[in-house]
Amino acid sequence: MTDIRTLVFDGPRRFRIEDRPLPQPLPGEVRIRIAFVGICGSDLHGYTGESGRRTAGMVMGHEASGWIEALGPGVSDIAVGTPVTFNPALACDGGCGHRIENQCSELRVIGVAPELQGAFADAITVPANRVVPLGPLGLESGAGVEPMAVGLQATRRANVEAGQSVLVVGGGMIGQCVARAAKLAGADAITISEPNAERREQAIASGFHGLEPDQLADCDPFDISFDAVGSTIAAAAAIKGVAKGSTICFVGLGRSEISIPLSEVVAAERHIVGTFAYTDAVFHETVDHMAAGRLEIDSLIGSLEPFDDVATAFEALATNERADAKVMMTTGSTGPVSD
Repeated sequence: MTDIRTLVFDGPRRFRIEDRPLPQPLPGEVRIRIAFVGICGSDLHGYTGESGRRTAGMVMGHEASGWIEALGPGVSDIAVGTPVTFNPALACDGGCGHRIENQCSELRVIGVAPELQGAFADAITVPANRVVPLGPLGLESGAGVEPMAVGLQATRRANVEAGQSVLVVGGGMIGQCVARAAKLAGADAITISEPNAERREQAIASGFHGLEPDQLADCDPFDISFDAVGSTIAAAAAIKGVAKGSTICFVGLGRSEISIPLSEVVAAERHIVGTFAYTDAVFHETVDHMAAGRLEIDSLIGSLEPFDDVATAFEALATNERADAKVMMTTGSTGPVSD
């Protein structure tokens, strides 16, 4: 097979399928034959043009799983055929002075940086040091490691502790992952505020409290809250929902700029903390927790869409015809393909 299919973003609400040459791994790289790819909320906001974080001509996709298919020169510590996911965040070599990978000022993300082909394709090349074997974790679940790592990193940034009450504003994929990570940390009561009934029901089925946004006014103040949306309305709910002196963690990026009720932060001495992506250690830890069943993701996967139908799925999500926490593309591949 000398060509692969790629899903090319042609600008707001437009995709096309284009055949491109099979990528060959450079020194220090591997090629992965893609099995599953998740549609991320940031992909969706890029697709609609809301965020401006996707560029025409690029191939999106940073939540993926597949099999090692080819090794570039200098790579020998992983076998062809190994089921893997990959950490799409590429930090620099330390020249920027960063101490933590996700705080690198030159950080690039595969499938987000226009020059780095994403995973909405039959195959992709990535640095070998970004690859994480899935072990006993299945490939479908493996494509959900990335968003779950976002959730785990968020709870670490907010310092969630056993016995605390937690509010998550937004019941999409990231919000649901944050709730699961908070439960892992020992949070006593976890509430997800979500206007969509289907997502509220999903939260309840997962053992969380699911409330409509208007119902938050009747709740006692929470110990910690998360804005998993990234909007003015969600931010206000997260800020007003916690007790004085408590922490609000911003994890959603629905908008690059929002307004907040500043007096509720200043006068109540509330703490605001941001979180972005994850450290390398958290990404690896997420795989371990998922493989051991401590972080569950299968109930969040709504459907698997064939390659040819992914553009339709994007549009259905953009118009709220569908409310699945996670829609994934399946390439239909059953394993590595020989060159």
